[in-house]
Amino acid sequence: MDRAIGTSGRIAFASAMRNLLADVYPEHDHAELVRRVFDVLDLPLEGDGAEPCEENLRKWDQRDAFLITYGDSISRDGHHGLESLGDFYRTWLKDWLTGIHILPFHPFTSDDGFSVSDFSSLRPELGTWDDVKALSKDATVMADLVANHISASHVWFQQFLAGEKPGVDYIKTASPDDDLSDVVRPRSHPLLSKVTTSDGEKHVWCTFSYDQVDLDYGNPDVFFEILKIVLEYLKHGVRVVRLDAIGFIWKVAGTSSINLDQTHKIIKALRLATTAVHPDVLFITETNLPLLENLSYFGNQDEAHLIYNFSLPPVIIHALLSGRSDCIRKCIMSMPPAPAGCTFFNFTASHDGIGLRPAENLIPDADIDAMTDHARRMGGQVSYRSLKGGGQKAYELNVTLFSMLAENFAGDRTYGLERFVMSQAIAMSLEGVPAIYVQSIFATENDQTGYEETGIPRRLNRKIWQLEEAEERLSEEGIAKRAFDQLRALMSIRMGQPAFHPNATQYTLNLGPELLGVWRQSHLNDQSIFCVFNLTDQVQDLDLSKINLIMTEGWTDLLSQQVIEDFNGILPLAPYQIVWISNIDGRNRIDSRLLQRYRDAMPV
Repeated sequence: MDRAIGTSGRIAFASAMRNLLADVYPEHDHAELVRRVFDVLDLPLEGDGAEPCEENLRKWDQRDAFLITYGDSISRDGHHGLESLGDFYRTWLKDWLTGIHILPFHPFTSDDGFSVSDFSSLRPELGTWDDVKALSKDATVMADLVANHISASHVWFQQFLAGEKPGVDYIKTASPDDDLSDVVRPRSHPLLSKVTTSDGEKHVWCTFSYDQVDLDYGNPDVFFEILKIVLEYLKHGVRVVRLDAIGFIWKVAGTSSINLDQTHKIIKALRLATTAVHPDVLFITETNLPLLENLSYFGNQDEAHLIYNFSLPPVIIHALLSGRSDCIRKCIMSMPPAPAGCTFFNFTASHDGIGLRPAENLIPDADIDAMTDHARRMGGQVSYRSLKGGGQKAYELNVTLFSMLAENFAGDRTYGLERFVMSQAIAMSLEGVPAIYVQSIFATENDQTGYEETGIPRRLNRKIWQLEEAEERLSEEGIAKRAFDQLRALMSIRMGQPAFHPNATQYTLNLGPELLGVWRQSHLNDQSIFCVFNLTDQVQDLDLSKINLIMTEGWTDLLSQQVIEDFNGILPLAPYQIVWISNIDGRNRIDSRLLQRYRDAMPV
């Protein structure tokens, strides 16, 4: 426990917790529920202590960026996965990526970790809690809490089958006669799985697969079990908790069973309870949903600290494949500034595929169809979800980002590297904390072997790298090294710019269909950066009179170091060129070695 709550804080905390739990569990003794929260947190019901002050803690700034990886994405014979990951991170990434999101590291039975069979330990091949603690000394560690379901091999489900406590009361069941027609889910198999228990035949709710049985949060004991898991993570050095599939946790027949009010209140209760003893904890919600539904997880600045910017990957890819900025500009303009104390988690690729639901109402259906056709043409697969009333709809593109961008809709392969680097640069430039998936670090192409051996489409994007092979790929001349050097230089340059603070002001520019432009302005208004991207394979002219270059200040492109002298002139942009035009002299802020690294990695 980091600290105890003082008298006034304890009273306010108890009152807020009581209100939340009373709304979620109206039939239960609310005073008893609050007492149990104090017990789990090991907080005294009486007495004085220091007041937690979450709002005064530094949450993030422009220096922060994350690596997204499995614990064994970097492997080495004779070493634990997390040990090898740590060695790779310290050698290659520590100076430009400050955090590591480790995807599920517990023992599991399916779905590459997302079917957890034991929350109390790590998979032996990955290491132990001590390895997580060791990583936390060098990086901000994000851990994945699979909150919606457990493996069918988990002891709780085995207890459910046997009619034993506590698991008998932890599993969500329903009747085939219930109205489940409105239930929203990302899979096409039937929702309910028939099982035989000591009490007869029952039907368990399985949102994702029959090996992933859903927990019943209608039982407050489940809430307390999840709270204990969060506290265990924090005890071992985790600072950011990713709540996987959290939007599905509360189910009610006759409803969509997603994003229900009780779901939001449970997240708020988890945050309220945890920050009482760990004020520096951050929660991020994984809700792969259309924009407005996703934004709701900020709550009233009392729910998620960060939410995934799920709309970003499909609109970035669409912009680079089509050479048009209309859809991505619409997306950026639709994103309101994050509330105080909150921000977005900007990513372009992840362990999952490229989600298409967040592109709804942003990308026309015809263009979505073109993207699915393009993914197949580039060696990828397409996953589908069932629709109400029958039929299916493309849900996810299973393909690596590098393979997806290797050519555009017109069939051009000349600028695949430039499109790929630009996809990352766009994410770095927008409001929020950027994150790079481990396969993007290596500019990985589709892992056809992994897919063919397993038949799992997502394996195309989940290659496991041997450490020696990974280091050779980044050391030897080639496209992967050039991509890596550019990303490292871009992120390193970004770290020194206050206008790239995750909460710095952002304006969307209208520079025509071929160019994407955003204007970032620091909190103190002492730096502006105009980020402009040529989305095409042709030279495009940037009319400088269309951006707000104040004439009393000097302006420099941070990347090329070109000084802008004619504020009403034309700046020609090469195919897929990136410019970060700043009013602070970049030469005084950027290590010349970074600039040289960036230039050397660019195509001749």
